Amino acid sequence: MFRTFFLIFIFFISTASLSAQYRRNKDTKPGFLAGFVYAKVDGVNTETNYEDYGAGGYAGAFVDIYISDNFHLQPAANFGFVNDYSILYFPLMLKYLIGDRGFNVQAGPQVTYLLGANDETKDQFGWEVGAGLGMDITKSIFIQGRYTYEVSRRKVDDFLNQPNQDFKFNNIMIGIGYRLSPVDRL
Repeated sequence: MFRTFFLIFIFFISTASLSAQYRRNKDTKPGFLAGFVYAKVDGVNTETNYEDYGAGGYAGAFVDIYISDNFHLQPAANFGFVNDYSILYFPLMLKYLIGDRGFNVQAGPQVTYLLGANDETKDQFGWEVGAGLGMDITKSIFIQGRYTYEVSRRKVDDFLNQPNQDFKFNNIMIGIGYRLSPVDRL
C-alpha cells in the first residue's frame, strides 16, 4: 500500500516538474474544491448481478498546471464519502479551455482507494477514466462536473451483504473550487 501511494506521489511530482520547463510560474494555480458525489456500485457474484446507489460528498486540493494557452493539467487529491465508505480520489485531468470565458472540457484517468467500512476488501485500488465540463464563475471560483467509469473490478468477501464478488464504482462528481491565485482571463 505504501509503495502505491509513493508511486502516485512520484507521478504527481514528476508531472509538475516536467511541465515546469514549458510553463510560466504564474500559471500554476493551486486551490481547493468540494462537492457532491453520486455513486453507482455494480456487483457480480456467483449467484446474481446487482446494483446499488449512494450519495455523499468530497473535498480536496488541486494544482492547475499551465501547458499551453488552451491546455492545462490538473492533478488533485480528494477525500470522499459515499454511504458508509470513505474513498480517496486521485484524478489527473487534462483540461482544454474553450474561448476566453473559462469554459473547459476535461478528460483523464483517476485512481481511487477504498478505505471502506470493513477490512474484507481485497482490492482497495481502482482505476477509472473520466470526462467532464467546467466553467469559471470569477477569476478565482469555478464549477465542474465529471463522470468517472471504473475500468478495474475490486474483489471482496462481503460487500452490501453479498458474498464472494467483484464490484466497481461509477461516480458523478459535481463541485465548486477556489484558486488561491486568480486567472488572467475573464
